[in-house]
Amino acid sequence: MPFLPINKQDMKARGWSVCDIILISGDAYIDHPSFGVPIIARTLEAAGFRVGIIAQPDWHNDADFMA
Repeated sequence: MPFLPINKQDMKARGWSVCDIILISGDAYIDHPSFGVPIIARTLEAAGFRVGIIAQPDWHNDADFMA
């Protein structure tokens, strides 16, 4: 199972131009069941949504949120 997209290059590799849902987390992205955001993201992905994750964004500016 490939990692969920965390940037535009990952989305492009999957053939996506947009995500349906973007989850933002203060934690590092570790695709493991002990981390809540990846569990939610994988559940949404299994339901057919295109899900991306923004992990540990710099909240001092909007650069990490803009694509």
